Amino acid sequence: MNEKEQLNMIIGNNIKRIRQNKGVTQEQLGDSIGVSGQAVSKWENGSALPDIQVLPKLADYFGISIDELMGYKLNALTYKEQFVKFMLGNGILQIGEFDLKGGQKKNYYLNSEKFTTNAQIAKIGEYFADCIRENGIQYDVIVGLAYHGIAFSTATSCSLFQKYGVTTDFCFDRKVSDSRGRKICGHTLIDGEKIIIVDDLITTGKTLCERIDRLKEQADIDVVAVIVIANLVNEEARKKGLGENMLEERYGTKVYSIITDKDINDYLNS
Repeated sequence: MNEKEQLNMIIGNNIKRIRQNKGVTQEQLGDSIGVSGQAVSKWENGSALPDIQVLPKLADYFGISIDELMGYKLNALTYKEQFVKFMLGNGILQIGEFDLKGGQKKNYYLNSEKFTTNAQIAKIGEYFADCIRENGIQYDVIVGLAYHGIAFSTATSCSLFQKYGVTTDFCFDRKVSDSRGRKICGHTLIDGEKIIIVDDLITTGKTLCERIDRLKEQADIDVVAVIVIANLVNEEARKKGLGENMLEERYGTKVYSIITDKDINDYLNS
């Protein structure tokens, strides 16, 4: 196999793997970037290369760089390093020595208050949507927890539609009921609905349990998943039955995170 054929195969395999990971067909990918499904098929089997004008569209659609698309540093399937870079670049992840609650010390601080622009919120919504799709989570409603979750649930729902063509109900809770006693904004929860909760962090899971109990007062819902930006539950908390263990035991729900404490430290130490 000559050099050109090797490049064809590398790019073709990358396109196929990422496309399948995103849960889209060749036709859907082609429609999104202005080519035919047959053209995508030729790329994936290595018989043709995308035109140079198409490469930026492909990279943008997949949320990666052209270098990654060409196989120089492909990490889009897990997207963890990309997300750490995104947070560092936006001042959301800060490096240093920090004293956290409970006397815990960290070499970084994740400040979700720094999600302040529409570009940042749109990007986090895309990461949440990718996590939902890549894990094949079956659900009826996206629910955000006030206050960060208000923006997160909205951005995630928009990204699911814009990127994957999925229409979904979404809502978010209030910490304080409005003048008419309502505790939920948006979709009205219905008994039996499967919901995904999106939030910023999980450290012990206690607050999440309190909020889930409040939601269950509104309807007999099934919390199938909790998705957070970062899972910061430590081993000591897990041994005490806190964190993911507590949520799974109480509600049968699974906790997903875009990144973990280990992912952050692996990146910082690389």
